[in-house]
Order: sequence, then C-alpha cells, then structure tokens
Amino acid sequence: MKKFKLLSLTAFSLFAATSFGAIDEVIVQRNLSNGKVKTQTVKLQKVNENTYRLHIPVDKMGTWKWTGVDSIDVKREEATAMKGDAGYWVTSNMALGRFSRDNGKYHLRKNMMPMFGVKKGDKAFVAIIKGLVYEFSTMINVKDGKYEIFPRFHLKEIYTKPYEDIIIDFTHFEGKDANYSAMGREYRKYQLERGEVKPLKQRILGNETLQNTVESVYLKTQMATFMREGETGMNRGWHWKSEEDPPIQKIRDFDNIQWFMKKLKEAGVEKIDIILTNWNWRSNGRNPISSIAEPELGGNAKCKETTALAKKLGYRIAPHMLHTENYTISPAFDKNDIALDENGKYRGYMGMGGFGFNPCFKQVYRKHILDNYDRMQKLGFNGTFHIDVTSAIVPYSCHHIEHFSTRKETGYYMNRVGMLSDAFFGAWGSESGVDSTANTLDYVLYATPITPETIGEGKKFPLVDEIVPIWQIVYNGIITNCPMACLIDNTLPENKRHAWWICKWSDAKARRIKEVEFNGRPSFYWGLNDVKEGDFKYIKKAYDDFQPRKHLQLEFMDFHDKIAPNVYITKFSDGTEIISNYSKERFSYKGQNVASMDYRIYAPKKK
Repeated sequence: MKKFKLLSLTAFSLFAATSFGAIDEVIVQRNLSNGKVKTQTVKLQKVNENTYRLHIPVDKMGTWKWTGVDSIDVKREEATAMKGDAGYWVTSNMALGRFSRDNGKYHLRKNMMPMFGVKKGDKAFVAIIKGLVYEFSTMINVKDGKYEIFPRFHLKEIYTKPYEDIIIDFTHFEGKDANYSAMGREYRKYQLERGEVKPLKQRILGNETLQNTVESVYLKTQMATFMREGETGMNRGWHWKSEEDPPIQKIRDFDNIQWFMKKLKEAGVEKIDIILTNWNWRSNGRNPISSIAEPELGGNAKCKETTALAKKLGYRIAPHMLHTENYTISPAFDKNDIALDENGKYRGYMGMGGFGFNPCFKQVYRKHILDNYDRMQKLGFNGTFHIDVTSAIVPYSCHHIEHFSTRKETGYYMNRVGMLSDAFFGAWGSESGVDSTANTLDYVLYATPITPETIGEGKKFPLVDEIVPIWQIVYNGIITNCPMACLIDNTLPENKRHAWWICKWSDAKARRIKEVEFNGRPSFYWGLNDVKEGDFKYIKKAYDDFQPRKHLQLEFMDFHDKIAPNVYITKFSDGTEIISNYSKERFSYKGQNVASMDYRIYAPKKK
C-alpha cells in the first residue's frame, strides 16, 4: 500500500501544473479522454549552440490504453505573445500572422512541412517536428489578446499504439537572422543533410525530362470533363453499370491536341510540358485502370500519333492520373485493395468518377503501378508525369489486417510510387505542396491554396496577414512549383481564367509580380479549355517572361523580406536579387528604378 501511494504521488508531481520556464524547457500537456488535463515541465536536450530537442519516447507518452490520452500539446514561453508585440507566427502553408488580434484561432492539420516558427522582437525560433510528423496540427489560439502557438499531437487518431517517438528540435535565431527566411533555411538544411532531398542541379544531370521541367512552361489541359452527371453536375453514385455511364463530355480530342501543339510552335514557344487530363478510359472513371486512351477521343492509336508529334516538335507530353480513387465499375477493382479506417469501414469520397474508394498505397505500389506505367510508356509519353491528389493530402492510414499501414508507411509507399514514376518518365508532379513525397517529387501545381483575397479580418483566414514564400525558401532549387493556385493561368485574360474558388485573385498586375517574387514556374490549367486561335500569345508571353529567370529554378531561395512599404526583396544562392514593387511610386535600388507595380531582376556581380 505504501508503495502504491508513493508512485501515485510521484506521478502527480510530474504532471502538476507549471508555469513557463527557461528557453530549454517546455510544458508537455496531456489532454485526457475524460476531459482532464495533466501538465509536466520537461527539460530539453541541448543539441548545439542554438538548438534544443524535446524527445518523448513512446513509452512515456501516457497510459497504454490509448483512449486515456487523446492528444499531447507542447507549449513554451517563446511561442506566446500579447496583442501589440512586435513579431509574427508563420506556418508551413506560407501563412504569416502578426500579433494584432483580440480573439480567434487557426488550426492547421494539413502541414505542408512539419515545421512552424515564431518571431518576437529580435529573437525567433523554428520548431521542426522529426517524429510523428503526420500526426500533429499547428495550433494558433488567441484569447483576450494572448497568443499561443504550439503543436498538438493527435495520439487517439492513430487508433493504435504510437509507432514512433515525438521529437521536436527548436532552433533559435537572433538579430538579422530572426526571420522566416532563417526558419526555412534551417528546415532545408535538415532535409538536405539527412538525404531526404537532393538539389535539382544534381538531379537534372543526364535527365532530359527533368531538364525540360526546369526550363519549360507547364500546360495542363483537360480533354474531357470528369464523369459527373451532365445535367445536375453531381457525381455518380457508389456503384453503377457501364451501360449507365453518361456520354463523354469532350473538350478536345487528340486531333485537337495536335492542333494545339502546332499553334504553340508557330507562336514561338520552344519548351513546354503538356499534361493531358481526362485523356484516359472514361475520364479516370475506370481506376485503378488508368492507362488506356479514351476511344471517343481517338483511342490509343491517336494517342501514339499525338505523342510522336510532340517529340517531333521538341515538346514533352505526359498523362494525368490519380491513385487515390478506385471505382467498383473497373474490371480491376478489388475490395481487398481498399484502405480501411479505424472502424473497419472502407475509406473514400465522392471522386472524379463517382464514389472513389481510397486504396491502401501498399496495394497501389504492389499491384497497380507496373502494368499501368508500362502501357503509358508504350503510348509514347515522356514528360513530367502528373499524379493528382497525392501531395495535396496528409497520408492516410489503413487498418486492413492484410496490409496495415500507418500514415508514415503510406508516405513511404507514396514515395515508392514516385520513385517508379521518375524511373519510367524521368520526372513527376502532383497537385499541392505537402512534402511527404519530397524525396521523389519534381513539381507541384500549387504550393499553397491560400490566396491574398482570402486572408485578413473578416475573410476565410482571419488571423493570416500575409503569404510568405517559406515553402520556396525550403524547396526552390529542389522542387519546381507554382506558388499559389491563384497564379495558375496567370497571363490569360480574366474571362478565360475559369477556376475554383481558391484561384479568384483578379489583380492581374499583382499576380504577375507575385509569380516572379516567389519564383514560380508559369503554369496553366483550366483556362486552356477555352483557348482559341488568337490566345496563344498569352502562353508565349508567360514563356518569354520566364526566360530571364528560368535559371533560378536551380538556385536556392535564401532570403525574402519587405524592405519598404509594399516593396519586397528576394535573394538567391547565386547572388541574383529580385525587387518586387507593389507600391504606387517607383522604388530605387542599387541605382536603378523599379517602376510602380513592376519588378526588376538584378543579376549577380561577375567575379
């Protein structure tokens, strides 16, 4: 009995409420299923002069009845602030918020990178999560003018014993290095030093497809609409028969794609990546079979003719596909491939061709890659292969007894698929910037869905004040990208920029500057559905504007900041600088004027 009391007292003292302490301490807060909260002050391990590490082993996270601890919060004094304090918080989806609100919250579950940062005065830190990277949210809470920024690890949502330790490194900066540029460089250093990613300068050697990716304009065009009910605009249901398929709603067939490429060549566009969306059997509606050209668009014969013409013109052409939606109508559908959630139910959502069941990526890799990829390669595709959705989601888990997979294992198999995509086609891209596939990824269609028109008080993201290129500071020179979804179709006139809500930014002049400021790769998609004879000049303009800076795709972005009201500087590892002037007045830099609503590229000094 005495021993039991002693243990209870010890446990109570460990979890007793504590106040914030020194820079080498954090408060670990365990949120229990019964609504109670237990806190513990934990001393951090000093890794080097500027970095402190929190390490919570699996067996120290809490009771092994996983329903006991719902989540763990990691809080520290450096990540708190009061309204009016100088500084900001920044998250990996490129959102920055200043300490200017009384109340609000911003909870980010889909972290583009496992990191966040806080700057207060002339000091800052970046937190890099190195364990359970897919199991946390970045939490920004504001109450009565007090800010708290911290990671919350959702242990209950693992629905099994946590599969690895929680590890967070807090790296600190002071003075001129106390900014989001230093935060991004630190995470980039981590990714490079552990071999998770390699610079494009190394990877393009001997890889003609990737070389073209770096130097070309990205053109993604739909050949048909997705398999939705034509009259209602709704998706098909869970199951249906082939005779119930609605007709293909054709946008352009393979003959039209050939016309499209010839017109691009006549316009003087020398290097492009063409991605064909909904080129295949029933517009992805026969997944996991995704490698047969739609007969109503010309079939495999016309597809081969089109890829041959692309090569003759010096272009690269590739297919669009996705691995996250399987349909029961497909001859290759197997219910045993589908990922199960924690309750044993099939994962899925209303997808491009009806109800799309989410396959376990172990099964995708094991069963559905080689045949599909081999068929597509034989059709002559040789461009930046596009896999939709994969880098737009946090990897999901699978609880199927025959192929159980944690989020981490799913990320691993996503990268195995990426490895084969590179092996077959030389390069691959995906929809967004979640870096679970950074190990193999070559291009993202948009690094963040946030747009300037959705931030600020009264908007969709009320705590966010600015969008900053922290993703590009990490990955420019490693992965090519279009920085924001609202920069897609950038040079097309407004009546042709048909897109979803996240792309609604109508200020064409500002969009033009922003693409250069963040060093984006010119990218087109929805607007190409409407391209007519006289519209190729808009693509040519994007191509021409890209030429003076295309070499910067191979350089690291080392610094970005505001240097005057509405004026920003971007610095690269080769010494190139870009001044972006959104102000109403011209701005002078290094003896040269940058016109209002314009930019100027400053080449490095010759050695």
